[in-house]
Amino acid sequence: MDFLTRNRRRFSWQLVALSLCLLLAPLIMNSCGTSNYNTPVTPKTTATLLSPETLKTWTDSGIVNSTGFDRVVILDVTSMATYTAGHVPGAQFVNSNDIYQIRQEGPATDINMNIDGAHMDALIQKYGIDKDTTVVITSGGASPSAGSVLTATRTYWTFRYWGFSKQKLKLLDGINFAWKAAYGLATEIPPAPTPSTYSVKNNARLRTDLRASLSDMINVAEGKVANAVPVDMRSAPTDGSYVGKRGVTTGVFNPGSDFVAFEGRLKGAKALLWTDMLDPANNYRFKSADVLTAMFTAIGVDSTKYAHVY
Repeated sequence: MDFLTRNRRRFSWQLVALSLCLLLAPLIMNSCGTSNYNTPVTPKTTATLLSPETLKTWTDSGIVNSTGFDRVVILDVTSMATYTAGHVPGAQFVNSNDIYQIRQEGPATDINMNIDGAHMDALIQKYGIDKDTTVVITSGGASPSAGSVLTATRTYWTFRYWGFSKQKLKLLDGINFAWKAAYGLATEIPPAPTPSTYSVKNNARLRTDLRASLSDMINVAEGKVANAVPVDMRSAPTDGSYVGKRGVTTGVFNPGSDFVAFEGRLKGAKALLWTDMLDPANNYRFKSADVLTAMFTAIGVDSTKYAHVY
């Protein structure tokens, strides 16, 4: 075989390989172009809060609902009606009821308990989540609501509690409201992801330090926990349940009509209304770090304290 023939064949194979790389780039970004194991797309941000602008670059790059080590799954934790009305493109629907579990707590059942390991495994396996998956959490519809923000942040906390790394967990700042303002919501339903076999048992450890039991909180109230600051996020310092206004906190036996027998706050608790941490003028994104730091400092929470938030 002469030199020219050998090089023609070599060039032909190189051309075929280049063509395949270009055609399959959205599916195999981990092997083509600038996205590979050493230079993944997702670690360009190490912060927990993810801006809509950064998420847009991820969706445009093809790593959302892809396969491989650099894959991203967006979880929209909401109701089906809200999801079908509009969501971030590529986001998977998660029923908001799936991040709560009904358990017996004292004399009555409580729907707000943390989900157990079996429920968490079912959740992550359904959406194809494993140790290499970056999970972006969002919620909300066309207009802001208290429930959607709480649902998204609780979902983030649930993943952290079950041992998922902060580096692989992102909370969409401003959730769907901020995305809608920047890019508009989609109605197309993405294909269901290939289920995984991953279990929370494979995570490094259960973050029990992130959750306080009833007995833990009794110890806090009795002053038995050093450097503890209980933080009541339910109302302003002069209003609602914090000051003991009757009928503010609904009960569990007949939601919507009954209420708790005694209103008030944990002994020594400081009030910080959770909605004050969000900026309505900026599509309900979180306020800047310096503003939030000042808010917590004002109630006695700093790096030397343990905040017990309820």
